[in-house]
Amino acid sequence: MWNAGRETSSPGTDLSKNQAMKEKERLIKELQLITEERNDLRDRLRFLTERSMKNRPHFRPNPYYEDLERMEEAVMSILHNLEMENTEVHENNHKLKKEITFSR
Repeated sequence: MWNAGRETSSPGTDLSKNQAMKEKERLIKELQLITEERNDLRDRLRFLTERSMKNRPHFRPNPYYEDLERMEEAVMSILHNLEMENTEVHENNHKLKKEITFSR
């Protein structure tokens, strides 16, 4: 009966609750920092992988590579012209076949 007017919580319990709250806040802050760092690193990785080779800071132009690029452009242009010419010849051949069959 002599304990009836007193509360049962002790200062030790309040201290551990306080420590638990502080630890929880510390862990939340640490988690936020780690998440920010992860997102930053992910963005950097995406940026580096999406950029072309020419835009990378450590890229040194190779004159042979540049020559090959020019040659590739020339070859691709010739290829495009040949494809266009082939299409025209094919269409003319088709028209001539139609005329031959029509005239028979």
